Amino acid sequence: METAPSSSMSPASGTYVLDVHGFSGLRRQHCGGGGCIVSPTFTVAGLEWAIRYHPEGDADEVTDDVAVFVVLVTKDATAWAHVEFRLLDQAAGEMVTFFGEKDPILFDSGSEDLSTWGTGELAARSFLDGSPYVAGDCLKIECAVDVCRDRLTFHHDTPPSGEPFRQYPADDEPADVTFKIAGETFPAHVSVLAARAPGLLNNTTSQAATITIDDDDDDTPAAAAAFGALLHFAYTDTLPVASGLDGAGHTALLGRLLVAAGRYGMARLGAICERAMCRSLDAGTAADTLAMADGTASTR
Repeated sequence: METAPSSSMSPASGTYVLDVHGFSGLRRQHCGGGGCIVSPTFTVAGLEWAIRYHPEGDADEVTDDVAVFVVLVTKDATAWAHVEFRLLDQAAGEMVTFFGEKDPILFDSGSEDLSTWGTGELAARSFLDGSPYVAGDCLKIECAVDVCRDRLTFHHDTPPSGEPFRQYPADDEPADVTFKIAGETFPAHVSVLAARAPGLLNNTTSQAATITIDDDDDDTPAAAAAFGALLHFAYTDTLPVASGLDGAGHTALLGRLLVAAGRYGMARLGAICERAMCRSLDAGTAADTLAMADGTASTR
């Protein structure tokens, strides 16, 4: 097996090409421990990553499918990233996407479950053998990683409300409502909230109002961070990338947003958070996450 890195597309994006030589005869017993080939590490956004290739699937039983995963190797690191796996059509000289996810994926190198993402069914060996994706008994797999540095954009069938999106905090016009939570203040605009977070205005009777959100059980910096993320979503239809959190911390933030979305009439945000939480489960947070999602759904 040989590997060759491609050029980096930007500081936050990069690709790596894994050359699988001897494709037709390669089986898990030829791969050593784990039944897979692990590439050398490559760097994207200052983080170390590696590719795992399983020639006969990653399940206990042998399958006809090849499996491929990307692993966040950097110790004690967390990142949100978009990932695609592509195969080189060696007759046409073009990369073809075989597997990917539109939404960003949460990686946490400290979690066995969240450190790795991919598919156990990239393609069937019987399909690949004799196809233009294998030439000279070599399969070329490209992994494209795009790390989200500032914001997370999620795809959802529910369209956003008609109010034009803008930057948050907005500096193009003065705020006409201010929220206070956990000792922090957040300026906002009634027109935006009326369209995207109507529940926030239930206690607003006039402009230039200041609304204090009291929660005796959750008057913490984390509550303020979640509220700021909620306003960011209302204005931009994206979520900010929170720094200094591990995988469990990111999942907890999504949980706070899920609860707040139900409280303030933000169905689009709620659906996005619920889906993102379910895709970010690990052994340590699965029970609490599923219970929170189920409890929130029962109140909608």
